[in-house]
Amino acid sequence: MAQAMPKRFSNTLVNGVFHATLAAGLACTSWVWANDEDIAEGSARAAIREANYPCAHVISMERSTEEAAAAEGFTVWTVQCNSGSFKVTFKGDAGSEVAPLD
Repeated sequence: MAQAMPKRFSNTLVNGVFHATLAAGLACTSWVWANDEDIAEGSARAAIREANYPCAHVISMERSTEEAAAAEGFTVWTVQCNSGSFKVTFKGDAGSEVAPLD
């Protein structure tokens, strides 16, 4: 019959494994800081894909200055993807609207 480990040894072993795992996790973690442009690019790419258009990567983006859209609180971008150009309108909680320009 196997003998149980003493409680003191067991807790030391568990704490040691926990601290080693925590240290390894912190050592392997890299911090990635995204700026507003990176976030907008990812959101535009996602909106285009959700509208069933292909977009593997965004080549360029230009924010539109449409006053009518801005007055309603919408954000409009002209997006050039590897597959074509799109007008992407972000409508806040209502989602987005994508129109191909090519």
